[in-house]
Amino acid sequence: MVSEYFSGLSTLKGSFVQTGADKKRMRGQFYVSRPGRFRFDYARPSRQIVVSDGRYLAIQDLDLNNEDRIAVNETPFRLLLRSDVNLIRDARIISVQESEDMIVLALEDRSPNTPGQIKLFLTTKPALELKEWVTRDAQGLDTRVEVSDLTKSIELDRNLFVIKPVGKHMTTP
Repeated sequence: MVSEYFSGLSTLKGSFVQTGADKKRMRGQFYVSRPGRFRFDYARPSRQIVVSDGRYLAIQDLDLNNEDRIAVNETPFRLLLRSDVNLIRDARIISVQESEDMIVLALEDRSPNTPGQIKLFLTTKPALELKEWVTRDAQGLDTRVEVSDLTKSIELDRNLFVIKPVGKHMTTP
């Protein structure tokens, strides 16, 4: 059911509130175009952009004029952004909790190159819909992202998913 939900999403946009391990909250707008492309534009005072062109994920800090890049296939989002989402095949499911109106699914990628975990929170009524996720990085730090105002299957400008160079960038080996 969850695999079908993500496979059925071609595009998605909405608002987000991100709470980091340090309890710092940031908000903004996000855009997804499957397979593999997404963008998070953080609202001021943050001047941060996280963008994936389908191959790389760039975390850009416009205040510091730098960016870090990593291959999308080395992030937990790879599982959800593939053209053919199949969590049974690609993920190790750690836990599933189901209530009358919510599914909580914790998983990690079967690939040894993809450290960390992702926990998905989806409402089931009136229809299955993503509400939030929590990622746990290799150091065990959690980042929570709550999403709202979701709009599916709309035309998105392809330029949203172009990684534009800023300052110096470092590629993670």
